Amino acid sequence: MEQGTGKTRVALELIKTTDCDLVLFFCPFSTKDNLQDEINKWTLDIDYKIIGYETLSNSDKTYVELLEEIEGRKLFIVADESIFIKNDDTKRYKRLMNIAKMSDYRLILNGTPLTKNEWDIYNQMNFLSDKIIGMSKQEFLNVFFKKISYKKVGQRPKEFYKLSDVNIDYLHKLIAPYIFECEFEFDKNEEIKYIRIIASEEAQESYNRKKQQLLNSISKGESIVDQFQNLAYSCFNDKKRHVEIAEFIKKENQIIVFCTLVNEAVNIANLLNCYLITGDTPLSKRSEIKESFKKDNKPLVMTLGTGAYALNLQFCNKIAFSSITFDYAKTEQALKRIKRMGQEKDIEYIYFTSNLGIFNMIFENNEKKRSLKELLIDKINEGSDYFENIL
Repeated sequence: MEQGTGKTRVALELIKTTDCDLVLFFCPFSTKDNLQDEINKWTLDIDYKIIGYETLSNSDKTYVELLEEIEGRKLFIVADESIFIKNDDTKRYKRLMNIAKMSDYRLILNGTPLTKNEWDIYNQMNFLSDKIIGMSKQEFLNVFFKKISYKKVGQRPKEFYKLSDVNIDYLHKLIAPYIFECEFEFDKNEEIKYIRIIASEEAQESYNRKKQQLLNSISKGESIVDQFQNLAYSCFNDKKRHVEIAEFIKKENQIIVFCTLVNEAVNIANLLNCYLITGDTPLSKRSEIKESFKKDNKPLVMTLGTGAYALNLQFCNKIAFSSITFDYAKTEQALKRIKRMGQEKDIEYIYFTSNLGIFNMIFENNEKKRSLKELLIDKINEGSDYFENIL
């Protein structure tokens, strides 16, 4: 269900139709308070617990106590923002699967599309029931993916798997009965503004050095993912850029400013009379800041990772992106902080763009809802000339 369509209430109403006597809600630790607020709002007269994925992973005591508590209970498990359990190599996934085996009902909640990596489909469906796909991981790989190899001169062949079109209809048929999709029809106006920031000479020089290193690596067939992140860092970690963004934000009333870098968020916040939330901000303090921001006209500056998920901020109607990331799911989540049911005003999004090519590359990739990995798979064989032209 798209962000803003009330997926928590739908989950609660589903739970009330069952004969369960205990509900375990698993969610990112930072969203526990918001989930509790939703439960208080819509009520649930069944025993329940809210457990952060991070706690499940890090606390052996919590995990053992949960196993003891659910013994003999009629259990309903809700995995909220299930992208946090997509990786079956993590301790949180393995522990959640062990708990799920003792449950009678299981529900996954997502506010973004089911997956940005088709392999995740297997793990999420397997959490619901191993009977849905009915295959081992290797069988799933063999049936729905094709192996692609490419070789650079003087290099060993490299291989990766890509979803095949051959059996895609069969995959849809297997999973369709277990997926409910709800789109959000927004009845207010939505405006997007772009404000161009020219990079400082220092940032431009750093960017050009890293760009040349990237192009050299591509020509040699070397790994380049981290080098794209380095280019983005040169673009967004620019003090001149931060000053110009802060000058613009000063003219705005209540507005949320998302940043991808901690340095960026701190620098901008230091130039403003504003609220600031980063990963170092205690969770209890974040709730206090949110309530203060709600009653105030001061800006709220947040790092994207801490602010994008599950916060309900529809009392505000403006978001500015000081920077953006290749992780389009985070950007989508951030957009939906104000684009929700209950929003009473027209909304506005502001993007601070750049004359450096990496910004357009990230933005266009997000528009196509692709990850950096997917972009590289599509474009790597075109060689360094392609990237030189766009960067």
